[in-house]
Formats: sequence, C-alpha cells, structure tokens
Amino acid sequence: MKVVTKITFLDDNGERFFGEGPARLLHGVEETGSLRQAALSMGMAYTKAHKIIKHAEEVLGYPLMTRAIGGKDGGGSHLTAEGQAWLQRYDEYAQACKEANQQLYQQFFVENSKKGVGCVIMASGLGKRFGGNKLMADFHGEPMVCRILDATEGIFEKRVVVTRHEDVAELCRQRQIPVILHSLPHRSDTVRLGMEAMGEMDRCMFCPSDQPLLTRDTILTIVKVSTEGREAIWRASFGEEQGTPVVFPNWTFSELKELPEGKGGNWIIKKYPEHLRLVNVRDRYELKDVDTPEELQELSDHAICR
Repeated sequence: MKVVTKITFLDDNGERFFGEGPARLLHGVEETGSLRQAALSMGMAYTKAHKIIKHAEEVLGYPLMTRAIGGKDGGGSHLTAEGQAWLQRYDEYAQACKEANQQLYQQFFVENSKKGVGCVIMASGLGKRFGGNKLMADFHGEPMVCRILDATEGIFEKRVVVTRHEDVAELCRQRQIPVILHSLPHRSDTVRLGMEAMGEMDRCMFCPSDQPLLTRDTILTIVKVSTEGREAIWRASFGEEQGTPVVFPNWTFSELKELPEGKGGNWIIKKYPEHLRLVNVRDRYELKDVDTPEELQELSDHAICR
C-alpha cells in the first residue's frame, strides 16, 4: 500500500487549469525550446497543448511562454520570466505537499500499525580512565548523564537506562525514567538487558550517555530517516568517522539479545555491512565521548564556543 499526492489548481469556476500535465509541458518547453516537441514527447496533440497553456495564462493573468514563428533561428517557444517563476513555485509547492502527505501517511497508516521506536541509553561504563563515575561529573551545572536524558525526552515509545551505578539509577528514578541497575560485567549484558526491556518495538536506538554534545535535533533526525528505511541500520557519522547513536531494526533484535560475550552493536554492524546507512551530523564534537577529565574539559569549552 502506498499514498500518491497530486496537486491540481482550479479556476473560480472549479475548472482545472494547472497541474502535473501543464507543468510537464512547461518543463518540456524549457528543455526543447518548442511547445510542439514538448507535446509530442507526452503523446499530446499540439492544439491541445496550446489550449492548456492558453487557459492557464488567462487564469493567471500573465503569459507563461513567448512564441516566435520562423525567422533565422527557426522560431520556437520559451518561458517568460513570469512562467519560470510560476513553474518553480509550483514545483516547490508540489514537493512540499508530497513530503507533508508522506509524513501524515506514516503517522496515520504506517506508524499506527507498528510498535514504535524504543531507546536504550547505555550508562554502564565504569569510567576507569576517568577515575570514577564520569556520568555524574559536572557538565555546565548538572551531571553529564542529564544531557542524554534531556535529549531523548518525549521522542520514543519506550525508553530505558541501563547502568551499573546506583547514583545514576537514583537520578533516573527521581526523573521517573525507567532504569535497570545491574552488576553484570560485559557490554553484551547491557545490550541484552536493554533489549529485553524494549518488548515488541519496530526499531530501537542505542544512545551513549557519555557524549554530552549529542543534540536532540540529531536524535530526531536519525529517528525520522529510520522511518523511511525500516530494514536498514542507521548510524550517526561525521564524514568517514562513524559513531553513535545507532538505530537497529527489529530483525536484528534476536541477535542483539544473544551477542557474543563482551561484544556490542558493532558486532551486528560488521556482520551486515550492506544494511548500514549513515546520517551525517553537523558538528564532529557530537560524536566525541568522555573518557578522561581532559576530554570533559575540552567538550565543555566547545559547548561554550558553539
């Protein structure tokens, strides 16, 4: 099932005077310099094409084309400045309508038949290089982990934080965010626990908790493009540098729950490279994580500058 959007303009009497057909004619005139050739390419009689354009000109109140007969250049047809402007506005308007209608179609007919998008926030790092729990380190007046909690708020059908840290878990409880507190050793454990909490989702985003400059706009963009390609794995990138977050489709869920010991989502990405799609971020610092106090300071300084 699919939806088709067609844009048609009517005159005051309810009679059609412009739409996809006349637009194709005008584009043909632009390309060939001839209304006759444009009509021929559409399998239309010249007299009909002339009548269509003349009617549109009468309704609009200005000429769409200039016509030359014979002469040293052999005559032909060309769009007027008004015709070019009208055709550009029509094309842009029609495209905007199609995009808006596609979004509404997804909302009313596709999304309603799916279970939605879930989000697992990975917050189990031990912070050995940092010298303690980096997620509770101050970042512009609040614990760093609050950045991802704020950025993901209200976007997902279901969201869960998976952590080894009691203070992170308590912060999540205070904010009424579902949290799983565990003491298991491996990254694969964190992934599995998160996936088990998701239930039957259509897709699931894995978000880092130690990338404080990751923006809500980036998260929304990745979720949006993943709607348009539900079978793909969508990953944030900056140029050739790949990072997180990553959206996994539901056909990967069983393998995410049974990752080899110590492995994470990269194991799935490397196994199915043909399914990977990249979403470019505007600032490479969005992909930078914090492993040391020096890196925390660097990102904090960058946040002030941007």
